[in-house]
Amino acid sequence: MRQLNSLRPLGWLTVVFIGMSLTGCTSRWVGLRQGNSASLQTVQDDLQYAQLKTQKTRKALEDVKFADQADLPRAYRAFREEVNTMTGAGEKLVQHANGMHYQGNAYLVEGEKSAGECRYPRLSGNAKLPRMELGDAFEPIAEQGQAVQRAYRAFELDIEAIDEYLSQELNEQGVRDMEIFMRKSDVDGDSLLYELETELSVVDRAQKAYTEITQGKEAGTP
Repeated sequence: MRQLNSLRPLGWLTVVFIGMSLTGCTSRWVGLRQGNSASLQTVQDDLQYAQLKTQKTRKALEDVKFADQADLPRAYRAFREEVNTMTGAGEKLVQHANGMHYQGNAYLVEGEKSAGECRYPRLSGNAKLPRMELGDAFEPIAEQGQAVQRAYRAFELDIEAIDEYLSQELNEQGVRDMEIFMRKSDVDGDSLLYELETELSVVDRAQKAYTEITQGKEAGTP
């Protein structure tokens, strides 16, 4: 019987993985059809928000892991809420990564001067805002965006598999069944936080490069 129990999480993981693969493909092509764009400030804001949600999701999962049977329903509800908001934050990362990959530098447009003034959610393709001129600084953002997307998908797979399984097996044994995926989520969560921090550094360098480009043009204006 124990062997059968140990196989159940693997079955759930397969179902979740297939569903995520189909969803990711659909969202990618929808984003391309819409021709979305974003300001560099919006990308930075979304990266920082994803950092926060990753940390909170991991904390909620820890609470589930160490909850007793009486506290488990409350801990699971809190974890499920974090999974939902983490998914929303992650899809913004995916959209930015795909937008830069398929649209190139045209995806990034010059927005307002501050985060509070930026249009949110992302600027639409018909906003008629000028493209940002980033020069060589654009390519590292696009490359790192792909790394962030891969790290997010791995973490998403972990937390959604755990969420899906516990929705059917909300008891201490169900939590123990998910232990291997919880350990994997720790590793993938660390990887996601690392990639997010790396991309934030790249975005910061791009912002400085953009300032230098625009100031150089102003200095050259008669």
